[in-house]
Amino acid sequence: MTTPLLHGDKLTCFTAALAGALTARGDQRWWRPLLSEGPYLAVSPAEGELLRFEHHPAAPLPTLGLRIAGSDDWDCAYAALAEQISRHGAVVLLADYFNLPWQRAHGKLHGTHWLAIVDRGNGWVIEDPLEFATDLGPQVGSSIAIPDPVELRSWATSLGDNHPASALREQAMAGHADIALDRAYRWLEVDPDPLVTPAPEGRLVGKDALLALAARYRFARTPADFAQSEDLWQTMRQRETLLWAAGHDPEVLDEGGRAHWERAVARWQALTPLLLHARLRAEHGGTVNTGLIAETLTELADFEDEHLAYGARRTKGD
Repeated sequence: MTTPLLHGDKLTCFTAALAGALTARGDQRWWRPLLSEGPYLAVSPAEGELLRFEHHPAAPLPTLGLRIAGSDDWDCAYAALAEQISRHGAVVLLADYFNLPWQRAHGKLHGTHWLAIVDRGNGWVIEDPLEFATDLGPQVGSSIAIPDPVELRSWATSLGDNHPASALREQAMAGHADIALDRAYRWLEVDPDPLVTPAPEGRLVGKDALLALAARYRFARTPADFAQSEDLWQTMRQRETLLWAAGHDPEVLDEGGRAHWERAVARWQALTPLLLHARLRAEHGGTVNTGLIAETLTELADFEDEHLAYGARRTKGD
């Protein structure tokens, strides 16, 4: 069995945590529900001139029978975590990497970070396989034994409700806005009756989404204009996961599909350093030229909505 711990360089914090929980449930092909009918991208207008990005045709949490729960009381939160682990072998914790000592951002930057807590038989372990480049240096994957509830409490404090871009990412995962943002501790729990809500109004999908993003980034100049660059990085990671999975699961893509997404991923991998450079220039008051970013996003639009995982088909507006 290939585990998420070995592939943190292809996942996001959301898919890494869900993959850990799926593996604990015994799902050896954990990538399948995370890639179903993908790759996918949709954007819709949100408050504060932000966008809500969706990376899955259907919100992953209700699809997997999960929901976000929360509490301000640590004893209640710990009991809920223990119950989920007892029943399902794992639980996903919604943390803030500011509080995580193994993260480069520890004590420096705030941001939502999902983690799988897994019962290894001789104790609980946090599985955090995510690997990526940060402004503070390379982040490597980790597996951390939890010594006691006191230590876990210091790591478990949630991000809070003052980070709108992070909230939009979690709302997209949940499929709705009821995500206990104001609670001190948050986690995922099994939901026997998942809530499904209509798609946001004004949503653009696939090619249309990327063309709209190209137009938006063509005029990006200020730090606020790059506040959601991470969402484009997540878009790239979903496509990297697809390509990796196709090498392990012959039903993911046919030969033509693999060639198609290999070309697309190469372009995505060229985009992310352009976004990083432009964002840093904007943050330091430098001149920002986003012409190549807009051009690359326009090129990437041509790859969308074709060669979907497991032979899925998508019609305009799906």
